[in-house]
Amino acid sequence: MKKNRFDIALVTGASSGIGRSIAIELSKDSSLIYLIGRNKEELKRTAGMLSCGSEVVVADISLQEGISKIETLIETEGIDLLVNNAGFGSGGYFHDRKLEKEINLIDTNVDGVVKLTHSYINKKINSDSQGAILNVGSVVSFFPRPSNVTYAASKAFVRSFSNALHIKYKKRGILVSCIYPGLTYTNFFEDPDSMRKYKFLGQEPEYVAKVAIRGLHRNKRIIIPGFINYMVIFIGRYLYKYN
Repeated sequence: MKKNRFDIALVTGASSGIGRSIAIELSKDSSLIYLIGRNKEELKRTAGMLSCGSEVVVADISLQEGISKIETLIETEGIDLLVNNAGFGSGGYFHDRKLEKEINLIDTNVDGVVKLTHSYINKKINSDSQGAILNVGSVVSFFPRPSNVTYAASKAFVRSFSNALHIKYKKRGILVSCIYPGLTYTNFFEDPDSMRKYKFLGQEPEYVAKVAIRGLHRNKRIIIPGFINYMVIFIGRYLYKYN
């Protein structure tokens, strides 16, 4: 008998940061979590932090080979919750960025989310069991960001994608939620500890994970961790207005 509605979960980008923290939080009430990422040793480290069983799966979501590996798990295993967390950012002037890296960002942050979500919904829509998807977005999805244009645009896609899917599939037993963290102390940054000087803006990934899982249990479409991020979204929409 399953322990809860998210008893078997699959978490991408589970080797560190928010993905690792979400896996740890889920493990308190789950039976099995599939940990997906590129770094096998870090995934094993995450596995050692869990309170339930786990399976480490090394896969690069920016590559079709990695997507196919995860799609096989979705097709063959009874995944109750898909967490699309894997992703990375870019910064600086767009023309100075290497195009290859920008395309890789889109492959991971957009294409990977679309492909895994498509696979999961097709699996659940043809079964009698309910399902859930948690996409990890960003506060910058609510306004354009000239300093990290491709990343912000990729997260804006995830926001629109998640909202539409929630409306379309909630009556068919598939919950689609999206959490919108702001500054979080993870290795998303080259030096995470240096970001702790922004103590009034930043959050620990453990807190973000707790808010995310609580939001899922409440069937929330939009999950925003903390009042400060509501303010960032509100201010950002006016700060980045363009004619």
